[in-house]
Amino acid sequence: MAFATNGAVRISYERMIAGDGPAVILLAGAGRPSTDFDDNFCAPLFAAGFVPIRIDSRDTGRSTALVDVVPDLPAIKASALGAGDGLPPYGIADMARDVLAVMDAEAIGRAHFVGRSIGGLVAQQLAVLHPDRVQSLSLIMAMSRSMADVIPDAALDRLMAEHIADEAAYVDRQLGVAQANGMAQDFDAERIAAEARIAWRHGIHRGGTARHFAASLAAPDLRVALGALFVPTLILHGRQDKVIPHERAAETRAAIPGAVIEIDETMGHDGPPRLRTSWGRRIAVHIANANRG
Repeated sequence: MAFATNGAVRISYERMIAGDGPAVILLAGAGRPSTDFDDNFCAPLFAAGFVPIRIDSRDTGRSTALVDVVPDLPAIKASALGAGDGLPPYGIADMARDVLAVMDAEAIGRAHFVGRSIGGLVAQQLAVLHPDRVQSLSLIMAMSRSMADVIPDAALDRLMAEHIADEAAYVDRQLGVAQANGMAQDFDAERIAAEARIAWRHGIHRGGTARHFAASLAAPDLRVALGALFVPTLILHGRQDKVIPHERAAETRAAIPGAVIEIDETMGHDGPPRLRTSWGRRIAVHIANANRG
């Protein structure tokens, strides 16, 4: 485990294997630590000679957490929709600069990026700001603009009120999230509980998911800027995704020249082992092709 610094924020990251192969930076979803990218996902990357670097985004894992900051999510949503001046504690561009700090700490000029949900939004923002640093994009559950128009206020109220006192409470939360956002065929309570415990022990922080949602609600519309990119891009999305409609992924595909989208009819907003395995294999092929280009 190592750390990079962006101003007052310390970002924890891990090179998952030794070597000098091409770097693949892994960015997890809202409120989730880097442990979501496990060996099950990374095995095809290891086999192809790539060096995965998984990052704890701010407010997750061992990175800086703003636990005393409670964002007003309804106000931020209203502002994103043009009514009000609600601001998030930090923005997607700040999170992108955190990633650049890791790259600079590791002396990485260019890297391949894998981003899941908000992690993919951060990767796109970095590509817009610094296209010379991005060799390819792999976006899982993709969006390229604010979700303020599709997230109900009730969901935001629940996030703001959420209080997770201990590991057992977090396990219960994740079981509920899996039931709400995943596919019934993938619901394995024992597996979900075990993965929740791993995440909790690595670092789940009070209000972290809400602050990530605040950043995504206030996200800029990147679509016009993405049109100037010439970065090999793969998008993996689920037809059954109840959080990010597949139309948002289609928008992202349309915005990035040459992007490829693959819609899985059996995928929700979740990452069970069967999907992590298929994602890893498909992304390894995409990165290998981009690396040769």
